[in-house]
This record gives sequence, structure tokens and C-alpha cells, in this order.
Amino acid sequence: MFGGQSWEDDDHISGESVSPDKKSINDVNLVEKRLRPTLKFLFAFTTGAFFFLFPVQYQGQTTIPLDVLLSYIESTALLAVELFVLFVLFTGAVMTTVSVLYYQDVIALSERARDLIQPEYWQTSKPFWAFRVIAIPLGLSMFFGVGPDWLLSDAIAGTSWDVLMLTIVLVIPVGGIFVNLLAELGGLEFIGTLAQPIMRPLFNLPGRSALDSAASWLGSFSIGYYLTRNVFDRGGYNKREVFAICTCFATANLGSVGAVAAILEILHIFPIVIALYVIATLIVAAILVRVPPLSTVPEEYIAEPDPEPQFTGTVTDYFRFAFNEGVKTADEGESIPRAATNGFVDGTKLTATILGTIMTIATTVLLLEAYTDFFELLAAPFVPLMTILGIPDPEMAAIAVLAGAGEYFVGATVVVGTSLTTKVFVVIVTSAQALFFAASVPMMVDMFDDVPMRFRDLTVLLILRTALLVPIAAALTHGAAAVGLI
Repeated sequence: MFGGQSWEDDDHISGESVSPDKKSINDVNLVEKRLRPTLKFLFAFTTGAFFFLFPVQYQGQTTIPLDVLLSYIESTALLAVELFVLFVLFTGAVMTTVSVLYYQDVIALSERARDLIQPEYWQTSKPFWAFRVIAIPLGLSMFFGVGPDWLLSDAIAGTSWDVLMLTIVLVIPVGGIFVNLLAELGGLEFIGTLAQPIMRPLFNLPGRSALDSAASWLGSFSIGYYLTRNVFDRGGYNKREVFAICTCFATANLGSVGAVAAILEILHIFPIVIALYVIATLIVAAILVRVPPLSTVPEEYIAEPDPEPQFTGTVTDYFRFAFNEGVKTADEGESIPRAATNGFVDGTKLTATILGTIMTIATTVLLLEAYTDFFELLAAPFVPLMTILGIPDPEMAAIAVLAGAGEYFVGATVVVGTSLTTKVFVVIVTSAQALFFAASVPMMVDMFDDVPMRFRDLTVLLILRTALLVPIAAALTHGAAAVGLI
């Protein structure tokens, strides 16, 4: 099941013979200190970093400027955002249909039409084609409020449409603007170089992957995927690195954890919760990258390999080298307005390929949770484990952990009204699970079909993550309680 050959592709480039350059500060040709490229890099980096990384207080919780911007857009132009959701759903379904029919020789496209439509970009499997098409009637029903009550309830439409659709349709295109400023104009190289001494020994990942992780934690996992996809397409990551980054570090973002903390009325210990969540995530990542299935994914590239140079030197040397790489990339890159525009356009196209899939699968998962005993039956065998670990309200905790595999907010909010210890434990586990079948899993499978990320492998990883997270989160929660932090 975990054989590396299952991921291999004869058309892709083996990474077995790819060796990154090793250099010290004496081997670096430092760029000439010219004002324009230096200011270009600094502006792009500080703008992108500000929107993704700078913590601000907004409506009683800690978040980032990007979240504030998206909240402002949604609150002031809600109808426009909802219409944009429908537009993106229709675009994804129609363009995918054209692509499928073209590759099945049902229709013919002229060369000009192929250049305009880019059918290869929209190509996907038949199940995902169906998901994108089914999303249209679902979206229309939820937008107009016309349909059966079981579909339009707050538990279903209130989450699938009001939370997932409205968030994703803004996060990726708008976030793509700032992602592109970081990725194309030096930020990726700067952060990657500085983080290399940490990422390589602990996680066997390039330093540049730290930016993907930060984008996921402080922005959204979808932004993290987008950035990872961007680097993957340019030969900066191989398949194993992509799989590890997406499944180990694209966990719940700070804003989502804050939102759940507010619902559970534990914002007063929010910094402690975040610290425990990050510790649990890093421990699990350090373990999983060394065991199957992640360890068996081949180090293949889909583009000409461009591995990150392995640099050695002092802290000052690292900073000089990082700044040099950032300025050099900014100097060679496109203009700031062009990079921002391309980021929005690319983000919108990407959203059109995944939004319908998420809509259909999320709605299905939410229906199962709301109207069946599916999750309760699954949780029953795990109640004794929760009892052994000393988690109060063990049945609710078990249901929450399993429901979290379907949708993060569903899992976490199951424990409203339980004890503080249970709430903290569940928030840590569900926040760090990373693989949510209502959103991140279908997005991952659809976005990285050339890795390929398959449902069976992601299911195994989810089981492994949860099996590790439950005792780790229990130990961290009880430890924090023992020293009076919660």
C-alpha cells in the first residue's frame, strides 16, 4: 500500500540524482546594493508579511490584517461576494465540462479556443467533474433560500455556504495577491534561507516550506496549498515534500482557532491554547515525516528541479545570504502591480477548480453529522480511551475528535457546554488534525492530482495524526492544568 512506486510517474523527474548546492557566505556573489531592487523587495515582503503575519486585535480576537480585510469585504459587499461564489461555481463546472468533453473527443476546439480555455488546466476525474456540477444546484438553492428545510438549515447551509463558500471564494483570490508578492518577489527565498537550519533537521524539508506553513497557520490552509502549488510547479519541491507540507503543516489557521475559542468561551486562555496547538503540531509532524506513507513518497519533480541551496555559516551570514537572495529575486521578478494582478487572477482560477468539489463534499459530510448517528456510532469504541486519558465528558470528546475529520468547526463545537479541560483538549486535536474531509482533503486531492494525493492515503494519515494527537494533546492539556495555566 505504501510502496513508493504507487506515486511515481515516468513523465516526472526523479530526484535521486538531484543534489542541492552547498555554499558558505564566501561562495555567494552578493548583489550590488542598488536602491530600487532593495526597496522593491522590502515593500513586497513587508506588505505580504503584514497581511499574513502581523497579529492585530479585531472584534475581540487575535487575527491578521488579511482576515480583517476579508471580513470588511464580506460585511460591506455580501451580495457581491455571494454572486462571485455562484460565478466561480458556474465557471468551474462549465470549464471542467468543456475539458472533459474535449478529452473524450465529444467536442473539438480550435487552437485559439484551446489557448483561451486551457482545457488541460480544468482536466480532472469523472467523480470530481460530478462534484463540480452538483455544486451548482446546491449553490443556487442556498443562495436563493429555496429548497428543503433539511438542506437550508443553519447546520448545513449555514456552514457550507455562509462559512466555507464565502470564506474560500475570498481567501484564495485576495490572499493570492499577497502570496504572489511574497512568492515571486523575494519573500520565499528570504524566509526559506533563514528557516533552513530548523526545517531540514527536524522535518527533512526545505527552509522555504516555513513560509507555506506560516501562510497556513496565519492565513488559511488554502493559501498554504496555493503557495506550495506555486513552488511545486517551479521545481522548488518534490512530491514527498509537497505531501509532507500539506498534510503536516496546513492545519487550522489562527483566526479559525480564535473563532472556535470564542464559541467555546476560552478566549481568556487563547495564547496558551495556541502554544499547545503549535507544540502538538510540530511533534506530530516530526514523527510522521519519518514513517509511511510520507516516507515512501518518491522525491520526484514535475518541473526542472530547483532545490534550495544548503547554506552554512553564522546567524549573520544566514541573514546576509537570505537578504541577498530576496533582493536578487525581486530584481529579476515582475513589477509589484503585475505580481499582485497575476496573484488575484491565478487565485480565482484555482478557486474555480476546487470550490464546487468542496461545496458538494462539505454538504454531504454535514448532512451525515446532522441527520444520522454515523459519527456517534464511529465514536463509541473510542470512549474508553478518552476515559483512560482522563478527559472529562469522554463521549462528547470522542464524537468531537471524529467529527473534526469531517469539518473542523463541526468537531470543535460539539463540546460546547463541556468542561474547560475537554474544550482545550478538543481544540488542540481538531485544530492540528489538518485533514478535513469537508474542505482540505478534497481541495488537496483536486489541487495536487499530479502527486497524486489519494483519499486512501490521506485517510491513513488522518488516522495516524489523530492517534498521535490524542495522547499528546491529553498530556499537554493535563500538564498545562497541573501548572495552573488553564
